[in-house]
Amino acid sequence: MYAMPMKATASRLTPKGGSRGEHKKVNRKHVLVVEDQALLRFLAADMLEEAGYEASLAGDASEALEMLERHPDIGTIFSDVNMPGDMDGVDLARVIHEKRPDVGVVLTSGTRVQDLGRLPGGTMFLAKPYEWDEVYRCLERVRH
Repeated sequence: MYAMPMKATASRLTPKGGSRGEHKKVNRKHVLVVEDQALLRFLAADMLEEAGYEASLAGDASEALEMLERHPDIGTIFSDVNMPGDMDGVDLARVIHEKRPDVGVVLTSGTRVQDLGRLPGGTMFLAKPYEWDEVYRCLERVRH
């Protein structure tokens, strides 16, 4: 599995006029969707893009961290809590809060938020099932 931007062109992924290594400003409308189920991942990307967001995708926490390294303009993460691998969504949110406190995180799960423990700053929880209007509101609220 690999992470890929949806409907992106090279000009949207490469900083214009910048030199190699120069960081692009965080784009609060660029959302990284982290979901291990491909169908849900692509559905989320489509819904976000229809609402005017730029969506990139990752299948697990490791891919998400790689995407953040390669695309410093990602401003928000929309992630499932339960994922395969060494990190779940809560662990991912903690790492992001340490490395990139400028990035907001929305975690979603059928689990109760009380069962997840303390969430790091800049993180919101949205219980499943949810309406997409709720997702959009949460994404706007975690934007700094």
